[in-house]
Amino acid sequence: MTYLFVGAGQAGGAIVDAIFDYTDDSLLGMFDSADISTLGRPLVFNSTMRDLQNLSNVPAEDQYGIAEQHGLVQGTEPGFEEMVTGGFGRNPVDADEVMAEHAPQIQTILGEKFDPSFANEAAFANETAFDDDSVDEDAPLDEDGENDMPDDEDTPLDEGDEDDAPAETLSEPAVEPTGSGVQFAFLFLGLGGGTGCGIGPHLAREIKAFTDGRTKVVAVAVLPNTQSADAVGGADDGDDVSAGRQAWNARYGLDRLEDEVDGIILIDNQRISYLDSAGGEFGEYNEYVAASIYDLVAGPVLSGINPSAVEGIDTPDIDVRDIVTSLSFGVAGEETEPGYAAIGRSVTMTRSLPGYLLPFVGKRDIDSAALSRLSAAKQSLAKADIGDSQKAISLIRAPKSNLGTGSHSIEIGTVKEYLERSSKLSEVNLGVAMSDRNLASVTTLLTYRRDDLDRLADIEAAAEAYEEETEELLA
Repeated sequence: MTYLFVGAGQAGGAIVDAIFDYTDDSLLGMFDSADISTLGRPLVFNSTMRDLQNLSNVPAEDQYGIAEQHGLVQGTEPGFEEMVTGGFGRNPVDADEVMAEHAPQIQTILGEKFDPSFANEAAFANETAFDDDSVDEDAPLDEDGENDMPDDEDTPLDEGDEDDAPAETLSEPAVEPTGSGVQFAFLFLGLGGGTGCGIGPHLAREIKAFTDGRTKVVAVAVLPNTQSADAVGGADDGDDVSAGRQAWNARYGLDRLEDEVDGIILIDNQRISYLDSAGGEFGEYNEYVAASIYDLVAGPVLSGINPSAVEGIDTPDIDVRDIVTSLSFGVAGEETEPGYAAIGRSVTMTRSLPGYLLPFVGKRDIDSAALSRLSAAKQSLAKADIGDSQKAISLIRAPKSNLGTGSHSIEIGTVKEYLERSSKLSEVNLGVAMSDRNLASVTTLLTYRRDDLDRLADIEAAAEAYEEETEELLA
C-alpha cells in the first residue's frame, strides 16, 4: 500500500468515493485489469452522518465520523449513528477546535491500518499493562490487608537472570510507527463549508507526523462559487450561506492548508456556476475530477508502457514524485513552498462507431494540438490565465495502436511543445500510458504562484468585505 486517498467533509468524501468507482479500468469491466484498490486505500472523515451514508465505494471501516464528545468514531462502531449527529454549521473554526482536541487519534487510525509494528506494540502494551504474576493471591496480607510481596523494582534478579529474561520485560516498548506503507497522500476537501475546511490541515499534519515527514501530501481543494460575494447581506440563514462567508471560509482554509501540504490542486465550483442546472452538475463534476486524478496518478502505475512494446517512438514516464515536484517551488534538498495548480482533461475517440464492431476499419485521426489546447482550456479554475502558469505536467493515454508512428498516432512532441510554450519556467514533465479503451486523453496540471491567480485575489477581497460588513452589523 503506497498511496492514501483521504476525503474531508462532504466535497472531499464525494470525490474520493468517485475515484474508487474505478475498480476496473477495462471496457465495461469485461476484462481483467488492475484497479485503484491495488494502488491505494481510501479514508473519509465527516461530521454529518447523511454524507457518509451517501458513499458507495468507501467501506464502513474506512469511514470516520467526527463528534465533539466522542472524537473520531469508526463507521463500524456500535451506535455510530447516534454519536455522529450533526456538522459544524458551516463554521470551520469550530471544526478546527474540535479536531485539534482529537488529532492524536488520527495517528492511531493510521497505525492500525498501515503499520504492523503499531498493532504489535498495542497488543504488547495491553498484555503487559497488568502482570498477573506481580501479585501472589496466596501470599500473606499485612496488618492493613495489603499483599506484602515486594515490588518488582525492589526485587533483585538472581545472578544470570538478566541475560535469561525477555528483553521486553527489561524496558518500555520502544517501537515507533514508521508509516512505511504510505509514500504519498492525496487530501480532498471543500473550502466553502465547515468540516473539510476546518479539519483538512490537521489531517495533513498528522499524516506527515505519522511518517516522520517522509510522506508527501497533495491537497485537492474545492473552491466555492462566490460570484455574488459583493452582496454579503449580513448573517447567514440556515443552509443559505452567503458567498461572502464562503469566501471567508476559503481564505481561512487555504491560509492554514498552505503550511501543511506540498502542493494544492484547485477545483473551482464557479466553473459550472453558469449552468442553470448547476445544482445537479456536481456529481458529473466530481466524476470529471476523479477521472483526471485517476489518470494522472494511477495511469502511469497501472498502465505503464514497456518501451520495447512500442517501437519507433520515445515513451516518457512520470510518477507521483514528478507530480509533487511540479506542484511546488524550490530546489531539491531545500525548503520548498506549495504551488497552486488547475487540472484539465480532454478526450477523443480513436475509432468511429463501425470501428467498434470491425477491428480493421474505422480508425480516426487524432488532432494532438487540439487535445493539448482543450486540456488546458478545461482547467478546473476560473479566471486562470494559461500564460501565467509556471510549470506543467501532463499524461497522454491512448491504445497501443495509437502510440506508434502511423498516421493515426498521437503526436507526443506536439503536446510537449504546447506545454513548454505555455509555462514561464518551461519546466514540463510528460508521461505516456496505455489505455484498453478506444479513447485518447491528455490530462494536464498547470501550476501557478498564488499571487498570479486572479480568482484567489477575488476570494481574498470578498473575505475582507465580509469581515468589514459583519463587524459593522455587530457594532
